[in-house]
Amino acid sequence: MTVTHARRAPLPSEWIGIAEEWAVSFKDSRRSRLGVLALYLAVAAAIVVPVVLGPGGAMSRIDEPTHADYAWRASHLEIPYAGSIIAPEIRDIWACVGQERYELPACGAEAQAWEFPYEGQQYNFSHPPLYYLVVGLPARAIDAALPSVDFLTAARLPGVLWLGLGMFTMFVALRRWRVDPAAAIIAPLLLPAFPRVLHAVTTVNPDAATVVIGASAVWLAARIFVDEDADWRIAALLAGVAAMTKTIAAIPFIALGALLTFRMLRDWAKRREHGRDAAIVGAMAGAILLPYIAWQAWQSGRGDPNWQNPLVGLNTRDVLGLPGSEWLETLFLGFNLASDYYLQEPLNVALMISWTRLLNVLVIGAIFAVIVACAKEPARRSLGWMVLAGTVLYPTVVQIQAYLSTAVPQYFPNPTGRYGLALIPGAVACIVIAAWKAGYRRLVYILALVGLVVLGVVITNGFRVM
Repeated sequence: MTVTHARRAPLPSEWIGIAEEWAVSFKDSRRSRLGVLALYLAVAAAIVVPVVLGPGGAMSRIDEPTHADYAWRASHLEIPYAGSIIAPEIRDIWACVGQERYELPACGAEAQAWEFPYEGQQYNFSHPPLYYLVVGLPARAIDAALPSVDFLTAARLPGVLWLGLGMFTMFVALRRWRVDPAAAIIAPLLLPAFPRVLHAVTTVNPDAATVVIGASAVWLAARIFVDEDADWRIAALLAGVAAMTKTIAAIPFIALGALLTFRMLRDWAKRREHGRDAAIVGAMAGAILLPYIAWQAWQSGRGDPNWQNPLVGLNTRDVLGLPGSEWLETLFLGFNLASDYYLQEPLNVALMISWTRLLNVLVIGAIFAVIVACAKEPARRSLGWMVLAGTVLYPTVVQIQAYLSTAVPQYFPNPTGRYGLALIPGAVACIVIAAWKAGYRRLVYILALVGLVVLGVVITNGFRVM
């Protein structure tokens, strides 16, 4: 008589080990990467779609009416200008979906622009058009094909692609940094747990694209410091796309250029070949500055020359004399990458606030941990320096833009964390490398799991209270 033994089911405590054993056999083939991409797109859809169709349905206070209007105009191959007002089609949607803290006209009233906040003025016309074309054209087609889907919803749903592609690019970047497959697959799932990322990918806002942009900067840094085979043309392309999406989105590339410049000056007497670094720095600088200067010059000649931005004086203050003290007091506000955020009220609950405070401590600690613990690994150490430089640079870049863009020089008393959103992928990479260096690799899995659980609870609660 043959005795058979039933196979014991693995215990929950063994699941991580089993997953790691599977990851060891992972091969960076096209088929495997397509499977990882499919995973990220599924996760992105499970996060973005419920928020867009549920608790995140109202217009965001982070300028979403103006961004939706820009996308609408771009879909008709129009570019807004100084003095233009938000299109009637967007105003009608705005009145129907509502907006936190504002009294809006009744839905269906076909109200005039002056009845809306800031008299319905389009004050974000100065942004480059790339994001709005990419989002607006498909949204217009969806709006025309599906009458039940309005333009705003259609323009928000590409957030699934922004988030999915951002996580996938992050995975590819981590593999370039020689991170093991298990951590490289799991770590990008931490990105949507940053509320700034969640907000960006569920609204019409060029910030949505910065998830992909920031991850591509992490990848480029690995090509430069780990592989030492970066091509200046690739650097120029990535930096140029970032700048033509939103100027401040290029901040990781600006930080990378500053780091390379410092390396050239430091090692000038030791190394003979500086041509590659100089070419990369020059290519990125040209790709960022030339389109910016050309676009601003073209836009400055359009519209009402006497137009005044209605936000001047609300988020900004006048600069008295030289802006030294005003800029110095905000120099280190950039470290609040996780805890400084905005979410629509149904989503901004105590659990999210508590989670982001913990996350912010981990981000700051990870940046400095990589710099200190990787002292004998200059390639990996450079990642920490790049993110650190970015956190200091982006408040300064915001202040320079505010100082130069108005007749009366302005400054921001509190440059918000959304201006540094493109640095979040770099911060996640620092968490991964710091955890690996300290021997706590599984901490990355726990953080990603907790982050997804927090998101699930927050979204579910949003449906309950909306």
